[in-house]
Amino acid sequence: MFAFAALLTATIALNSFKIGWFPIRGLATGGVLILTVLFYFDVAKRMLEKNLLLLTLAAGLAVLGVFVSVANGAPASAILRSLAEVHLQAAATILVAAILAQVAGARACAIAIVAVIGASACVAVAQMMDIQSAWALRRALGPLSSEEIEGLNLLERRPSGLSYSAIQLSTHLCLAFAAFVAVRNRLRGTTNGADPLVVPALLALFAASLVCATRSPILGGFVFIAAYAVQRRTSWLPLFLILAAVAAYFVWPLLMGVVETTAPRVVQTDDNSVASRSTLVYYGLRLFVDNPLGYGLTFAPMTLWHSYWPELYMMQAPRGVRENYLHNYLVTMLNIYGIGLLLLAPVIARLLWNSKASFIFFIPYLVHILFHNSGPFSNDNVIWFVIAAIAATNHGHEAHSNAGQRLIGSRTLRSRRMRPPHRSYTAGVAD
Repeated sequence: MFAFAALLTATIALNSFKIGWFPIRGLATGGVLILTVLFYFDVAKRMLEKNLLLLTLAAGLAVLGVFVSVANGAPASAILRSLAEVHLQAAATILVAAILAQVAGARACAIAIVAVIGASACVAVAQMMDIQSAWALRRALGPLSSEEIEGLNLLERRPSGLSYSAIQLSTHLCLAFAAFVAVRNRLRGTTNGADPLVVPALLALFAASLVCATRSPILGGFVFIAAYAVQRRTSWLPLFLILAAVAAYFVWPLLMGVVETTAPRVVQTDDNSVASRSTLVYYGLRLFVDNPLGYGLTFAPMTLWHSYWPELYMMQAPRGVRENYLHNYLVTMLNIYGIGLLLLAPVIARLLWNSKASFIFFIPYLVHILFHNSGPFSNDNVIWFVIAAIAATNHGHEAHSNAGQRLIGSRTLRSRRMRPPHRSYTAGVAD
């Protein structure tokens, strides 16, 4: 568990440290992977087999990315750097997280995920309160994505906790929520009735999102709770949240009066960030239509806007295309890898089908990445820790089931022979 938590912390916090081309967190992942394979070779072999489909997707994206990049004339050094930082690091993280999760257990890993990301959120709260030591801690981990940290106005500077940015922290919060509720759901083994801790977990996600001034997890949370209520055939969840929203409506002005005087970013829907989303998505789709093959691993949309400016400058917040990435994970991936992604569609479909039991708990995460650039195989390696923790619940269920079958078999044998088969019974319990 401690190795799992330490590696997760390094993945979250050590974004800015590199040795040559290689991030420190990537080197740490590789080192821990070697050690786990040496000490838990049988587990590593089993996890390699169980994650072969996911590793195949990583390899397929790497090959496709190299092909598209070469076709677009990208420098070899940039291609190799991207392969190391994205695909190779993702593959190593997938495998090492799976091994550690199998050894530590799903419950321990879920606790580690919530604890590490929760600690990052607590640092963000301290940053929102303008506690300088919290900002100093974040600065020690590397340069801030924005240097506007003075004062208490959330419009000017956004707490990021231990993460590189507020957006990254929001991504991690969505994943912590998914890990907590998905692991609980699978360990409880129930398909009907709502988990009583789902609402507190969701409210914690909302509160943390308010701290880092990010709106998409809140939207995703409401989508999730509606889907969850339908799936579990319960009506009290939406009613509870409606009442909570009404209460928050009256409490919110008092809270904001303590923190700041300007309307917080999270409740605004008419700022440039919101207005530019549709323009960026339109721009991204235009880029894809003009080059369906894709732009490769060095894709940078802010360098391609010149020829599209005549049709963009009349749209909402057009300057966003000159300064920002596309802020939509799906459109970004489509432009990087191109139409060749269809070749990997069967693998992706199979992975989604295999994860259908826990898919609903990732709804806040999925909604969030539709408004931002991070996602699987795109600057998000934390998701592999969450997937590993959820997958480890299968190991626990299989072990319990096998032990139960051996126990039943032992009792059947005893009834037939009319004598206690101590050896068989003991073996069944010990396993």
